[in-house]
Amino acid sequence: MSVGLSGNLVDFGIADVFQLIGQQRKTGALELRSEQTRIQMLFSSGMVVSAAPAVSRADDLDPVAERLVRCGWLTRERAEEAANACRAAAQPLQRVIVDRGWASTFAFREAEDLVTRDTIFEVLRWDTGSFDFRAREVVHDRRPTDLLGAEQILMDGLRMVDEWHSFSGVVPTLDVVYSRIGSFERFLESQPRIGAEDRERAEKVFALIDGRLPAHRVLDLARLGVFDGTRCLADLHQGGAIRPVTDGGLAMPFATREPAGDRGAGLRQALSALAPLLALAAVAWFTGSSSALSRIEPAQRVARTSLDGLVHDYATRVVQRAVEAYRLEHGTWPDGLELLVEEGFLPGDALATPEARPYYSMRRKLGPVLLAPEHH
Repeated sequence: MSVGLSGNLVDFGIADVFQLIGQQRKTGALELRSEQTRIQMLFSSGMVVSAAPAVSRADDLDPVAERLVRCGWLTRERAEEAANACRAAAQPLQRVIVDRGWASTFAFREAEDLVTRDTIFEVLRWDTGSFDFRAREVVHDRRPTDLLGAEQILMDGLRMVDEWHSFSGVVPTLDVVYSRIGSFERFLESQPRIGAEDRERAEKVFALIDGRLPAHRVLDLARLGVFDGTRCLADLHQGGAIRPVTDGGLAMPFATREPAGDRGAGLRQALSALAPLLALAAVAWFTGSSSALSRIEPAQRVARTSLDGLVHDYATRVVQRAVEAYRLEHGTWPDGLELLVEEGFLPGDALATPEARPYYSMRRKLGPVLLAPEHH
C-alpha cells in the first residue's frame, strides 16, 4: 500500500479499507464511488481529517459552506462570494469566511464535523461501490486531539448503522413535517434513563417543531447530523411528544397513539355530533359549484376552488379522527374504512366526497393514509 490501493467494495469492504489505513497509519486521500456519489476522505497518520461528497461542478458550493448555510451560520450570498474568492485567490474556505467575520472558527468546525459524520455514516451503509486510496501529503490545521483514528471511526460508525435499523422505520423520510402534541416535560417522564446529551438534543429538536418545517430543516437548525437527529425525532414520536402532519406533502398519516381505556366511545360521540356540520358544508359546496361543474367536461376542470378545498379538508379530518378513535378503542388500525361505519364511528356518507366519489386508504407503518379519489 506504499503507492495506493484500489478495489471493489463487494470484494474488499469499507471496514477492511478503514482498518488497513488505520493500522498502517497512512496519510493520503481515499476516494469512494457509487453509481451516483463520489466521496473523498482525507487521512493523516491513520487519523480522519475530513470526509465530504466531492464537488462535481465548478459552480457548486463546497459541502461545508452548504452546511453553514443550512444551519443558519452563513447566508447563501456570502457562501457564494466566499467560493468565488477561494477560486480567485486559491485561499482555503475557512480563512475566507473567518477572516471576513462571516462565521466563527467554531461554527466552521461544527459544520465540517457534521459533514464528516454524515458522510462516513452514509458510506458505511454502502453495499456496492469502488475505492481508491492514494498516499500523498494532506495539509490541514486541525489539532491532533480533534482527529479520530480510522479504527475508532469504524467502530462508532458500525454501532450507529446497527442502531439505525431499530428506529429509522419510525421516520421513513426527512421530508415529513411534525407538530407537537405533548409537553417536553411529559416526554422526559417517559424517558427516565435519557442521558444529558440526548436530552439536550431532543430539547433542541422539540423547540423547533412547529407543524410547518420539514424534518430535515429542523435537524439543520438544531445543528444535528442525520443519525442523531433521526433518533431524536423517533424518540419524540414514540414518546408521544410529536406527531407527523404529512409524509412529504402527498398524504396525511394518522398519529400513532396507545389505546387509553374507553376514550374511543367519547370520540365516537364527538364525531357523530360533527356529522350535521359536514352535511351543511356539503350543501354549501353543492349550492355554489354543482351546476357549474355539470357544464364542464372532465378534461377542462381546473383545480379545486378554495371552498371546495375547505370541504374536502374538513371531510378528511372527520375521517382522520374516526380512525384515531378506532385505534384508541381497539389498540390497532382498522383494516378498512368500512369498519368505521360498521362500528358507528362515522355515518355511511362520510366515506365519499360531496360528488359521491368514495375515498380510499393505504396502509403504512404509521397507520392508514386517506387519499382523495383524484389521487388514485
